[in-house]
Amino acid sequence: MTTSFTSRYRSRHLDRRDVLRAASALVALPWVNAIAQSGSTARMIVPFTPGASNDTIGRLVADALGRRSGRTWIVENKPGAGSQLGTDLVAKAQPDGNTLLLSASAGMVILPAIKPSMPYAVNRDFTYLARIATSPFALVVNAQLPVRSLEEFVHLAKTKPGSVRIGTSGVGSLDYMGAALLQTTTGIELNIIPYKGMSQVLNDLRAGHIDASIVSPATVAPLVAERKVRALAVLDTRQSASLPGVPSARDAGHPRLQVVNWWGIAGPARLPAAVNTALTSQIETVLADPAFRKSLEDKGFEVAPLKGREFAQFVAADLLHWRTVAAQARISMTD
Repeated sequence: MTTSFTSRYRSRHLDRRDVLRAASALVALPWVNAIAQSGSTARMIVPFTPGASNDTIGRLVADALGRRSGRTWIVENKPGAGSQLGTDLVAKAQPDGNTLLLSASAGMVILPAIKPSMPYAVNRDFTYLARIATSPFALVVNAQLPVRSLEEFVHLAKTKPGSVRIGTSGVGSLDYMGAALLQTTTGIELNIIPYKGMSQVLNDLRAGHIDASIVSPATVAPLVAERKVRALAVLDTRQSASLPGVPSARDAGHPRLQVVNWWGIAGPARLPAAVNTALTSQIETVLADPAFRKSLEDKGFEVAPLKGREFAQFVAADLLHWRTVAAQARISMTD
């Protein structure tokens, strides 16, 4: 008797779940049709100014999605507050698959790590569709500084605490956080100097007004080739194609010294499952295209795809990493 009742209960329970799934699918159907419909329009929000690497990768992705889906993807640059404005715009957008975000480490892990209050919650307000690419940073020094390895740099900094001047593109930037990580990881004390942009940092580095900086390999590779600056280590667990022959931090004995920029595609939270699947499938098709991958690599990006759940887990782990760095270095930023 008990078995018969339980079976009937489970049958009715499953029936209700089937009905709910069917209803959800019907609600999502117009959005899925819109995603698949040739000629429809969608927005890729890039929370940075036009022209920089963040904008470049956003436009490459939007263009590739448009050519493969038949939809028109419009890139909208929404810079401001260190990428918070554009990121928050997507967090509060309608979850219909028509507004996506070029998510990047700046707005998703660096600012949330150092600001006590944010207009969005990284773990709650987004649907993570796919990570696209990464770019590790490298420790570089003025060519006249008498060091040729990370080990020699650390030795010099320990010999003269606070005397080695390292330029950064501003408080709260990834390279600034990287300088803090360099201190806590190796036990050295640096003179961290914030500038208003990386171009000023590189100018002063070449002129010898500062001793070191942490820069993306693609940015600094021409200066390294001209021997105007010297690259000591790629701050990652592996080397960079942009700086052949330069050891990774792990090669140099510091596997925890990782300063890696990354980019991915995210949407608002609560994207219907069918919409999520349709968008993810389109992005995976783009990432599998050799021509698209080459276009990224030619511009200094390293193709590093992660699917939705793995991408979300990666973001959570990276946020924890930088929150730990900020706490150890006592870095905090208020509005």
